[in-house]
Formats: sequence, C-alpha cells, structure tokens
Amino acid sequence: MLLRSCPATFRAAGRSTQICVNNRRLVMARAKASIETAHLVKDVMTSGNLFSCGPEDTVDSALELLVQHRITGLPVVDAESRVVGVVSDFDLLALDAVGRVNEDQNLFPSADQSWQAFKEVKKMLAKSAGKKIKDVMTVQPITVRPETNLEDATNILIIKKIRRLPVVDSDGKLVGLISRGNIVKAALAARRASAAANN
Repeated sequence: MLLRSCPATFRAAGRSTQICVNNRRLVMARAKASIETAHLVKDVMTSGNLFSCGPEDTVDSALELLVQHRITGLPVVDAESRVVGVVSDFDLLALDAVGRVNEDQNLFPSADQSWQAFKEVKKMLAKSAGKKIKDVMTVQPITVRPETNLEDATNILIIKKIRRLPVVDSDGKLVGLISRGNIVKAALAARRASAAANN
C-alpha cells in the first residue's frame, strides 16, 4: 500500500527514492499521531446516554436498572448532575455478607454452601426493601477528568480493583464513564493501527 505512492520504477535512484522514503515517513508519522491521540480519558470514555441514579432512589429501582441494562454499577448524582457517590451490584446486595458463608473454606463452595449463599442473597434482597441508594452507596468516589492521562486512569482501575470511574467536569458534573472495557478497546485499536503502520 505504501509503495503505491512511490514511483513505479527507481530509474533515477536519487530523487525518486527520496520521495518514497518521505512518503513512508509521512504515513508512519500519521499512524503514530493517530495512536497518540487516544492518550486522554476523553478519547476513550463512554459519554452521551449514561445510566445513573440518585441518592433518594430505592435500592430496588437501581437493581432493576442494573438487570435491565446488564451493567454492574452506577454513578450516583444529585439534582445538578454532580457525582456524589457510586453504587455497585455488590453494594446493592451486600454480598460481603454472603462472602462470609464460605469464609475459611475452599475457593469453590460445596452444594449446601451454595444453597446457603443463595438463601443469604434472598435475605439481603428482602432487607433491601425500602432502603435508599444513600444508605448503601460509596461516598466521595474516585473520579477523573476528561483531560486525565489515560495511563493514570488505567492505573487507578487496576490498583483500586474497580471496574469503572465516573468522569466529571470542573464542576463535578457527570460527563462520562471510563471502564476496563474502554481501556481494552483503546489498547486493541492502538495495536491494530501500529500493525497497519508497520506493514
């Protein structure tokens, strides 16, 4: 593909060869630039139609939202769309209590332990009736800005072992979400662009 921009023959070894080399350098520079443009959170974050909940929403309504849209967590925003917390499926189900069922045991529970865990989940769901998001959410969540370096955001996700980060503007208002999935897609796109540039 790069050779098409070069002269068909190299009869004049001087100038024609130089044009080909310059064209190759230009293509490589453009490819490198396209890879490097995805180095900020805003380049890869999910924006637009974002799912969120409010502090006064019920736990049940948030669970329904998670199930309906097949997501595992929500940013919690106030009336002005400022992020005031985050809530995950673990928070909503209080699964830390279920985790204690298998404490000090093997990684995989026995059949009766699994049944016990299921009963605990049912019990937690029953207890969640009437509870509000503000009762179970994580307050003062870690957030990033659209201008945050993508590597920094990736490190937060890995080190803190969280799945997503709310992206907020200078007023703390929700403008996007960045997840592990966004990072993987960006890395894959960069790898493909790099491979294409080297061919």
